[in-house]
Amino acid sequence: MEFMLKVFDRFGPVAIFVFALTPLPDDLLFIPLGMMRYSLIRAFIPALIGKTCMNFIVAYSGRYAIGIIRDIFGEGSDWIAALFGTLLGIVLFIIVMFIMFKVDWEKLFEKYEKKRLQKEKRRREQG
Repeated sequence: MEFMLKVFDRFGPVAIFVFALTPLPDDLLFIPLGMMRYSLIRAFIPALIGKTCMNFIVAYSGRYAIGIIRDIFGEGSDWIAALFGTLLGIVLFIIVMFIMFKVDWEKLFEKYEKKRLQKEKRRREQG
């Protein structure tokens, strides 16, 4: 919860937009916002924009990808195309799961935050 509050305190509407745009569970963001009595309008507008953008991306990706999919797999369904699609899906799934579970996202965020604070400190010292 503290990690989420740190992210939200720093990025606010951008965090809401990113959670709405991506498959991240935005319910986990809205529950603390409600507990903090965050403004409904300030949370609703970035969420609406994020969900709308996500739907446009999905719709247009499907529209433009259908030609590529037909070129790769052909019009008919043969077992080689099905095997290729299955293997490709399994490999992509393994890569995504590896990244999700092996990367320490909190540590990565803290490292980024530390670098940002050091840059800010240097700027203040220089000017």
